[in-house]
Order: sequence, then structure tokens, then C-alpha cells
Amino acid sequence: MSTKSNLRAAKSALDAKQWDGAISQANSVLERDPKNYFAKLFLGRALDKLGKPDDAANAYLDATTFKPDEDQAWLGLLSLYETQGAAKVDDYTLVGLRLAEIYAKADDAHKAQSSIDKLVNFAQKYGTKLQYARALSVQLPTSPVYSFLEGRFPDPSLTYTRIAEIYEQEEKARINKEIGERKTRLGATLGGVTTDVKREVYGASELEGIYQSIIDWTNDDDLRREYEEKLLQRAYDTMIVLPKGKKADKREQVRKLARDMVIIRHPFLLAWQIELEWGHG
Repeated sequence: MSTKSNLRAAKSALDAKQWDGAISQANSVLERDPKNYFAKLFLGRALDKLGKPDDAANAYLDATTFKPDEDQAWLGLLSLYETQGAAKVDDYTLVGLRLAEIYAKADDAHKAQSSIDKLVNFAQKYGTKLQYARALSVQLPTSPVYSFLEGRFPDPSLTYTRIAEIYEQEEKARINKEIGERKTRLGATLGGVTTDVKREVYGASELEGIYQSIIDWTNDDDLRREYEEKLLQRAYDTMIVLPKGKKADKREQVRKLARDMVIIRHPFLLAWQIELEWGHG
């Protein structure tokens, strides 16, 4: 049989729910043409129906390398991951974003936005809070589809604010958990453990950057002031737990943030305390 005949036979087998026959026909094509997109696509669908998700995913992924801007294999992956729920949230997010890029390139705003909406909803339903935050980030100006869908996305300040709330909750929970576990260790002191844990968590945190993004993007003066306060407080708290030899740069950041507040007479006590106690040196 010719390649076209095998592909037609594979498609007919799929339509008839004859999964093994579809696999056989697809493999006949791949023996002659290992990079045949449709053979890999049909193979993936048949393997999926046979309950072999890993093999199906590999077939779809192969197909995406042959024609990266065609959506069918990516859609196959998305459908495959959807059935696996919480186990595939990150993969679903990546594939959903890739589909949005494909549709943006094709100037199809409806499909692009739909792909983003689906991945955000999927992460919210099945993912952890941090996975949900990562999914939300595809709506931010750093996203490869932001410029195409800008008018369809929520205002960045709103998305950054939601992400900030998630990170705050997660970091607080992690700090409390780590302190609770470590304070029982031999020789541990509550003060020393608290400092060590906060140094680790704050050192890996993205919150300062997120706070700054809210400040930069919002048109709400009250929201801006709220997050200017949070940024100063976090920078100050981070400085406190840093080793002595690493405090200098952070101290200058804290001083500048405090002085900027004092200059505009923003009534945040920490800023005024820093300005008065540290002086201008």
C-alpha cells in the first residue's frame, strides 16, 4: 500500500474504533517515513484510546517536532493531559500556551484567548496554588502572547495582585512549617531557626519583583501605596535576616524606598522611622 492508502486506512480504523488496526497502519507509514506527521498523529490517538497515555504523549510530541505550528498534535496532547487532571497541570499550561502562540501567529484572537482561558481554569481546578499562579502569569506582559491579546486580558495590576496574594499565603505557610519542623532539632533556638528559614524563603522569593510590577502597572493610587508599603516592609525584613557581609546593598534599597515615601509625606511608620534613625548618611 502507498503512504496515502495507509493513512486513509488508519483514519478509517480510528473512525471505526479499531485502535489496533489504526496503530498497524500508522506504523506501516512510519517504517517508510519516520517523520510523517499524520501517521504520528493517528498513532497518538489510537494509543490514547487504548489507555496508553505515555506512549500516546510521545507520539504526539514527535508530531509537534515535525510540524510545530500545526495545532492538531498539540490539541491531542491537551486532550490527553486533561484526562490526567492534577498530574499534568504544568504540562497542560505549557501546551495551552503553545497553542495560544500558534493561534496568535494565525491572527485568531478567539482561539488564542480560549486556549489561555482553558489553561488558567484547568490550573485553578486541578493545580496547587503555585501552579495556578504560574498559569495566571501567562496573562502578564512577560507572556509571549500578551501583545496580541492585551485588550482581552485583565489589567496586569489585577493579575499581579492575585499572584502576590498566592505567594504571600504560600510563603507564610512554608515559613511556619519549616520553623515548626526545625525548632525541635538538637541545639536549635527559635530565634536562630526563624532567621535561617526567613533568609531561605526571602532569598528565593519573587514577591519584591511582583510588588514592584503592581506599583508600576496600577492606576489605583490606594493600591499603589499599599504595595509600596509591602515592598518596603519585605525589603526591610529581608535585610534584617541577611548575614552582616551581605546587608549593604539591601540597606541602600531600603533607605531609598523609605526616603521616597517620606518625600511625598506618605504616612507609613516604618519609612519615617528609617529616615529618622538612619539619617542621611
